Amino acid sequence: MGFGGPADLAYHRSALLSNARGRRASGIRWGARSARWVFPLLVLVLVVATLSPARAADPIQRVEVRLTIEGGDPHPLIIRRIVDAIGTTAERLLVGRDSELVGRQEAALTGVLREVVDRVVRGYRVAALSFQPGVTTAVLVRLQARLPILSEVPVVTVLDAVHPDAQPLVRAVLEPAIPELQGLLLRLPVESLEWAAAIVERRTTEVVEGAAVGFTATGRVETAPAARIVVSVVARDSRVIRDIGVRFRSASIPFVLTNQHAPQVVSMAEPLRGLPVAFALAQRARLEAMIRERLAAYPPVRQYGIVAQPVLQVGEVTYVTVLAESTLYRGRVEARINFGSQAPPTDVRLQLGRALGPFEPYGELTLVPSTLSLRWSVGLRLQVGSHMTIGIKTGFDGDDQETFLAYRLSPDLHLRAAYLPRIDVIETTLSHRVNEVFSWEAVATSRGMVWVRLVGNL
Repeated sequence: MGFGGPADLAYHRSALLSNARGRRASGIRWGARSARWVFPLLVLVLVVATLSPARAADPIQRVEVRLTIEGGDPHPLIIRRIVDAIGTTAERLLVGRDSELVGRQEAALTGVLREVVDRVVRGYRVAALSFQPGVTTAVLVRLQARLPILSEVPVVTVLDAVHPDAQPLVRAVLEPAIPELQGLLLRLPVESLEWAAAIVERRTTEVVEGAAVGFTATGRVETAPAARIVVSVVARDSRVIRDIGVRFRSASIPFVLTNQHAPQVVSMAEPLRGLPVAFALAQRARLEAMIRERLAAYPPVRQYGIVAQPVLQVGEVTYVTVLAESTLYRGRVEARINFGSQAPPTDVRLQLGRALGPFEPYGELTLVPSTLSLRWSVGLRLQVGSHMTIGIKTGFDGDDQETFLAYRLSPDLHLRAAYLPRIDVIETTLSHRVNEVFSWEAVATSRGMVWVRLVGNL
């Protein structure tokens, strides 16, 4: 068997080339077919690569505590404190962990959390604890209170800084808040007072400040010899009533007779001393009622049938204005000095009357110093309510006649309108009481006459 010549070599070269081209073409065809599958496979790989880390990195971001207490819930503030304590512990243990991993390790993690809660929330034992893992993981806790457990406890209010006669009023103002204070310890284990006492004391201060404006309080929980809450009530700031002044206002009793009783009125108002100004402003009606009862029991008031109404002007120096009117005999002495070119002459007036229910018949003597003349007149007043008086007056000689209406705007401000039919004039007077003795009056008539009058209430 021999080797061929050149013709055979050419033949084999062409065959090799033909085979190489065939292999190249076959590879190209295979590559074209495989290219159709490579792109979907790459996409699938990328999706899997993207999803796999997300499932592995599904961390817990928030913890929600769902609490149940066997035997009944204590005060909401106590529950909030327990939930906060469990929530803080659970957050440190769980937040940032993979939720699936937490689910697989629940037994170990609940054991750790149970042990910590038993130590932190004194007075309670964890009866059951479980998780509901997720981005927001629910922690389900059931607690059991350890004996002994407190029931409704008494509240003892200490008012050493308040005058003994004013203490019943302060206690009456605080009375609506006592049930809330009693409920602060309801169904609370005694052992829990180790951490709950501060919550109770802080809430006691808030309740007292809300019930009695101007006051604050320090609460103290005592367990021996028996459980109770001791509340020490004091003024909240430095604005308290430090001094008391007295003023008298009367249209039926001369000033010289009323002013001598000022020390007794100061004594009646002594319980106001030391009260916060804000509290006295809020309870002014009650304080006035207290002084009114004392005035009604005052022997001269009872003996002479005097109606005395106190009005308080509250401040660090508080004034008691006593509106005193006799229900029997009434007397008035006034010196009237008029200023103005159109003003009538100065005169002095003395009135004596007798009260018959709301009616008061009276007689009046007027002395005019400039002419040394005397004028006599009689009149009748009718008291309408506590602020208004209407009446009529006529002179013995028939010259002086008037119908009038007087209205008290305040203890120191009065308005009076009178009609003089003989001369057909309406006279209007606005009076301001400066003090117990003097008053200023502005007078105007329907004829355009205006003057000022100084009245001395003797």
